[in-house]
Amino acid sequence: MVAGIDHRDTHLALRLERAFLTELDGSCRTPIAGHAKVDGERISFRGQILKPDGSAMHETTRSGGVGEVEALGRSAGEQLRAAGGPDFFVG
Repeated sequence: MVAGIDHRDTHLALRLERAFLTELDGSCRTPIAGHAKVDGERISFRGQILKPDGSAMHETTRSGGVGEVEALGRSAGEQLRAAGGPDFFVG
């Protein structure tokens, strides 16, 4: 039913961004940024995490084929989770 209004590029970008947020256990209260952009059969992504007080930031980028959007998102999230450590989003 929604296939008629589904926009392929937006759908692919959303899948990558959601995989990224899921890996980081992100919520609307977590300072996480992610932006994916589709160009034909390729997708690029830039993600960031920030300390709640703004004192630190980690950033990553990914690019690959549109068939690997979830893997790209998970990989980006894993990298930033490891860079920030377990208490990054605390105070």
